[in-house]
Amino acid sequence: MLNQLPPTNQNPSLASRIREIWNKLTTPHPSITDVREFRKAQLLSILTLILTILLFVAVLYGPRSLGIFGILTVATLASYLVSRSIYYKFGAYIFTFSYTAIGFLTLYYGTATSVESAVSSTVFIAVIFSSVLLSRRSFILLVGLATLATFSVPLYSNTPLAVTDSIGRTGGIVLVAGAILYGINVFRENLEKEQIEEIKNTNRKLEDLAANLEERINERTQELQQVTEQTQQRASRLQAISDISQEIVSSITQKPDEVLGRITQIISKKLGYYHVGIFLLDKDEEYAVLRAANSRGGQKMLARRHQLKVGGIGIVGYVTQSGRPRIALDTTTDAVFFNNPDLPETRSEISLPLKYGSTVIGALDVQSSLPNAFKDEDVDTLSALANQIAIVIKNIQTAEDAKYGISNRTIKFAQRDIQHGYSFQPDGSIIMTTLPQNNPQLDKALASGETVVLSAPSKDSQPTIAVPVKFRDQLIGIIHIESNETNRNWTEDEVSLVQAISDRAALALENARLLEDSQRRAAKEQAIGEISTKLGATADIEAILRTAVRELGAQISGTQVTVEIGGGKK
Repeated sequence: MLNQLPPTNQNPSLASRIREIWNKLTTPHPSITDVREFRKAQLLSILTLILTILLFVAVLYGPRSLGIFGILTVATLASYLVSRSIYYKFGAYIFTFSYTAIGFLTLYYGTATSVESAVSSTVFIAVIFSSVLLSRRSFILLVGLATLATFSVPLYSNTPLAVTDSIGRTGGIVLVAGAILYGINVFRENLEKEQIEEIKNTNRKLEDLAANLEERINERTQELQQVTEQTQQRASRLQAISDISQEIVSSITQKPDEVLGRITQIISKKLGYYHVGIFLLDKDEEYAVLRAANSRGGQKMLARRHQLKVGGIGIVGYVTQSGRPRIALDTTTDAVFFNNPDLPETRSEISLPLKYGSTVIGALDVQSSLPNAFKDEDVDTLSALANQIAIVIKNIQTAEDAKYGISNRTIKFAQRDIQHGYSFQPDGSIIMTTLPQNNPQLDKALASGETVVLSAPSKDSQPTIAVPVKFRDQLIGIIHIESNETNRNWTEDEVSLVQAISDRAALALENARLLEDSQRRAAKEQAIGEISTKLGATADIEAILRTAVRELGAQISGTQVTVEIGGGKK
């Protein structure tokens, strides 16, 4: 069985009980909320309570001036009772003025032994406490009455010991004491005012500091929100560019007009512009002809074969002539803007040149229903798309007969040569390099044809991005990026940027291949034409044969050319 602990003594101590009773007897009325007034009321109640107790004890011992003690006791008790109420100020007046009056009553009734004893017994007490309990005017009034009563003692005093010298000295003491107490009060009040003003100034500074701090926090929060929104918008733009690039690449096998129409629809959908149009220059480069548009108004313009003169009115005319982008942030005030009735919702417009090299081949026209819809980053984004569209259009124009296909020879060559490439070094140099062997990320990207991202890798590998370079789902290369920082975490912006560059590289490589094929065919046709001209310049058989052998040998170096006529032996 567990031993039970003895119960602790929960009864409060005697000192605690006395303190509790004392607080109940001296606490002012709860309606007094001002701290200064509360302290005055509490001081009055403590003072009068103590004096009441002392006077009761004195009365019990039967003093010689029982009447005076009785009046003091009653006045003190009345002051105490009133000090506990809401009218505590009235109690202060009762206490100070009654004590002052009683001192001079002893002179009037002849019970005082001298003027000094009469005044010092109660008047000085009243003057001292009145400097604390009464207002400034009431204190001056009390001191003035006490001084006047002291100097006029010979007029009413029945005390035979009253002497003129003592009256003047006592009156002077009362007056000087009152002046000193008044000066102390004034000094104390001024000091309190200065302290209060200093506290107010400090509080004001703290409030200003808090307000400024709050304002700075709000500004910083807004800046962070703006940066976050800009970062999100930038990431969204990069993702949109990557999606648009992939859509363009995937739709390149379609007919030319279908490809351009698909491009306008993709840009409008991904970037949120209500009208996107593609203009191409005609053969004479005199007019910019609308070849594709996504909006209803654009379809009407296509139906009537809408075209704008190069260098004429409108933003497209300006862009196709100057080769520079042009923005109209507010179409109602822009002088170059052409008000097209088929596109009445337009409030801002941007047009960018479609350039192949330094040659302008058309314009990308984008319009929004909102004013000030285009920013500097939009120019960069749309310029990148315009460059990509220009490559696609040039491919269409260069290889229209091939329907944008890539020959098996090119694919096999690219797949065979994928082991070799170029590497950008930290010092800025570019060197020939070979594909790293036993690299899981490269092997996975080559096998799957998908982007592989490795962040915070193991000890034996570095953070890596491997992005396949594909054209029409055919793998023709790979972009491999490796970080020197072992704890590098690749961001979505960085991955999207590499993917966008991969799509552009695929288009550029295809365009270079088509250009190389065109140049090779042109050189072959030129050689055939020159040889045919030389062969047709003579009618001599021997000369014709010698010319054929010589020209073929010159065109096909490192070979032996033999021409045989008839069925004879060589």
